[in-house]
Amino acid sequence: MAHAYWSSAFTSSAEDIWAVVRRFNGLPDWHPAIQDSAIVEGESEFTPGAIRLLTGTDGSTYREQLVALDDARRTLTYEIVDAPLPVSGYRSTLRVQAVSDTGGAFLTWQSTFDAVDGTTPEEASMVLEGAYAQAIVGLHKTFG
Repeated sequence: MAHAYWSSAFTSSAEDIWAVVRRFNGLPDWHPAIQDSAIVEGESEFTPGAIRLLTGTDGSTYREQLVALDDARRTLTYEIVDAPLPVSGYRSTLRVQAVSDTGGAFLTWQSTFDAVDGTTPEEASMVLEGAYAQAIVGLHKTFG
């Protein structure tokens, strides 16, 4: 299995960052490449098993399933069901931790997957990490 990883420190509190990140249906609020999200299966955006349909600003669509949401540990885990990405078996976790000495937060976004379609694991990681970096820049802008 290959992996991708991105992280960033925030001056806002872990509670404030988590309040935004934990919304499985809220990605369009902070990811500049996602224009729409709809829960198409499941009880709610906070219930494991929920499936969201994301629409990118380029018209691409992604179906992703919420696997776990842990408010105590501030982690959200999801899997890609269907997406125009060179990966299969994709599972990702976002985690928000408090930074003790500053009162800020530290966010990590990591995933495991298999590369497909003649793509090397390194190439697939670069695609994913680019998307994570773009999203985290958008999250920083949310907290200005």
